[in-house]
Order: sequence, then C-alpha cells, then structure tokens
Amino acid sequence: MRLLQAPWRFLAVLTVATGVAVTASSAFAKTAVVGPVAFEVPDDFTNIAGPPPSLHEEASGITLEASELPLQALQEFKGPDFLEFLASRGYTNAAYPKDGLKRSDPHTYVLADANGKQGPESRFLLVLGGKDRAAIVTAYVPKSQLTNGHASRAAIEAILASASIVPASPAKP
Repeated sequence: MRLLQAPWRFLAVLTVATGVAVTASSAFAKTAVVGPVAFEVPDDFTNIAGPPPSLHEEASGITLEASELPLQALQEFKGPDFLEFLASRGYTNAAYPKDGLKRSDPHTYVLADANGKQGPESRFLLVLGGKDRAAIVTAYVPKSQLTNGHASRAAIEAILASASIVPASPAKP
C-alpha cells in the first residue's frame, strides 16, 4: 500500500510546487510546427491555414500564431519601446510579467489584452530565437474562456515554454 501512495504524494507535491496539475486532456501528445516554431501541444490542437499559420484548440479557445522575424528583433523587441509598439497596434495593458515565462534562452515575454474576432482576448506574446532565426509567437484566448476555466494562463505558458525555433528549409536551387 505504501508503494502505491508514494507516486500520489509526489504528484501532490509537484502540483503544489508548480501550481499546475496535468490532466489527461491537457497532457502533451504531439509536436506541432507553426511557421518557424515547434510546440508541444495536446493532441486536440489542429492546424489552421494562414496567413499567418496557426494552431487552435476548440475546447479551450486557445490559438497560437507564429511569424518569422529578422534576427535583430531579439534585441529590438524588448523594453518600453516594445510595449509602446504593442499599444500602437491596439494592445492594452501590455506588461512584462514579474513571474515571467520559465525559459533558459534569450526571449521577451509580454502579457496584454486586445479585442479579437470573438470579443475581448488575453494575449501572450513570446519573441524567441535560435538556429539563426527569430520569431514572434502570439497565443490568444477569449477572456470568457479564462473566466469559465476552459483555458488557463498555466496551460498557455506550458505550451510557450516548449516553443523552439525549427531550422530553416534549405534554399531551393
């Protein structure tokens, strides 16, 4: 009986320590590529033809878009100027969260609000680079889906934490 209880204690401690419980429906099941970025996502995310290309999960309302940027964006898309740029594009309440995204690579992470096709949205923006490429990822979800518990910041950040740049396709002769 003690052996069976040990994994549950570990899971309980892990859940309390991270604030995230992984359920069967939110377990990562596949790697999906959107533009220049690969993500680990639950298997119910589907590809949506662009532009820009995206992934969408119907149950949560979460959508992920990724677009390639010039490499210098890694240096330019940060600080107050980036927040002002987002405001000029209609984003509100843009801020660098104090408890930012857990990544070990150079990146910029911003939380913001915007009005989308389905009304008010929460937006999660990640600028990242690697393999001589840079990209911006925008994850967005209707605020109503966050309020009703169908989506969560933790679920979105888990996906963004898995984001990685894929190598560029070789040039065609």
